Amino acid sequence: MPSLHKRAGSNFWSCSYTSTDGKRHLVSTKKTDKAEAHAFCLRLEALDRQTAAQGATVSPQDTPELLEAGLKLMQAASSGALSEAVGIEYVNRLLKASGAGSEIRGETVKAFFANWMGRNVLGAARDTFLRYRSTVDLFMEHLGKRSTLPLSAIGARDVEGFRNSRLKLVGASTVTDDLKILRTAFNRARKQGAIQANPCEAVDFPKSVAQTREAFTASEVKALVAIASAEWKTPILLAFYAGLRLGDAVRLDWQAVDFSKGLLTFRAQKTKRIESLPLHPTLRRHLEKIAGDTAGAITPKLAGQAIDGRSGLSRQFLNIVNEAGLGAPEGAKLEGNRRRFTAKTFHSLRHGFVSAMANEGVSKELRMKLAGHTSEDVATCYTHHEMARLSEAINTIK
Repeated sequence: MPSLHKRAGSNFWSCSYTSTDGKRHLVSTKKTDKAEAHAFCLRLEALDRQTAAQGATVSPQDTPELLEAGLKLMQAASSGALSEAVGIEYVNRLLKASGAGSEIRGETVKAFFANWMGRNVLGAARDTFLRYRSTVDLFMEHLGKRSTLPLSAIGARDVEGFRNSRLKLVGASTVTDDLKILRTAFNRARKQGAIQANPCEAVDFPKSVAQTREAFTASEVKALVAIASAEWKTPILLAFYAGLRLGDAVRLDWQAVDFSKGLLTFRAQKTKRIESLPLHPTLRRHLEKIAGDTAGAITPKLAGQAIDGRSGLSRQFLNIVNEAGLGAPEGAKLEGNRRRFTAKTFHSLRHGFVSAMANEGVSKELRMKLAGHTSEDVATCYTHHEMARLSEAINTIK
């Protein structure tokens, strides 16, 4: 059993105990309270026995903190659970307990995400890469100086704060995508042993708020085109008169346009199908007017930009909507910088494309075909008669 003693002239209790190798030790507890000193002694003796069981010995200079850190390190190694994160944590505990030097720092947050993007995302599809890069850049911006800390320093509060700040700017589905991207990255770090737990696992995904999606009318589209830049006019018209999604509209190239046949042929990024659509007269006149050098992207300044983010294409379009006076009406309920209800986004142009045909009595079957809402995972091929019907349907849009 350990015993307590007070050395002459000292206010601290000292612990006297016999280690498992039979040697007697006298260690200062650095405690003035006898009960605390006794607990210190019992802990020190117990750690000595556990350390000996691992095949190590104890010196008189060892403290409970030092012994405990060393013991945990040995146990992790013997059980095969010694990862980078565990090793750094307990080595730092050893350094702190012994006063032997500065802490060991693991890979920084910024460095990890840069390496992760280079190794795991760089080879992905263009849109996927841009989407991931946008989320990572926004997360680094949110972290600020914390992005220079070791990856293991990032916790659920950091991710939660990022989630909440993003919800002030974009919808729940976009933020959910952000969190899924971060979760994927942190899972990789955990599997590599750089962190012990994924901070995203403790953060709830946002709940989507039901929104009424308004469709743009032809007169509203004219107002948008009137104030939009030369580059933005084209994707706006492609969405309203051909039903293209934002990613397809800004990355369309001139090879997709066949003026002789009056067709627009492209591979939809979402469905991966090849779509062929008749050119609406208004869209055709616009494309013929800007054709010039028919090579490369139709809107090269927009083609390489990210869809999301504070300066992304979605945000740029929202600015055009507001500038045209088509944003949130006076008194509309707001959520951060977003309209909570009756929101008009770029997708509202596509919605307008379908709604305009519905208002003119075009069948649901034709509307779905023209909007690419089919179940077949193959190229869309139409006979001459079917294409004539599609062309007639598109031309109902005034």
